Amino acid sequence: MIKTYHLSDAAYQDIDEIVTYIAKESPKSAHKFLDATYSAMDTLAENPDLGHLREDLTQMSVKFWTFKWHYLIIYKPMKPIEIVRILSGYQDITNIIN
Repeated sequence: MIKTYHLSDAAYQDIDEIVTYIAKESPKSAHKFLDATYSAMDTLAENPDLGHLREDLTQMSVKFWTFKWHYLIIYKPMKPIEIVRILSGYQDITNIIN
């Protein structure tokens, strides 16, 4: 099976901001985060039902999947999946995605 997904512009920006932030302290950790992010997106592309709805955070038809520490991939579970955002669980998710 070919792993396919689409990243929104906001998701690309999220990745860039997170990697830049982590790299300030540890370029090696930033690289590990980037690898983990793409690996997680590959996994979701193969298994779009892995995530769960969070109606307490949004009424959008998106799923959430936690990976690498406390980060969330927020995606639309279609074929191919659409990665909407990649955010830290410490952020104000509700205000960012609504």
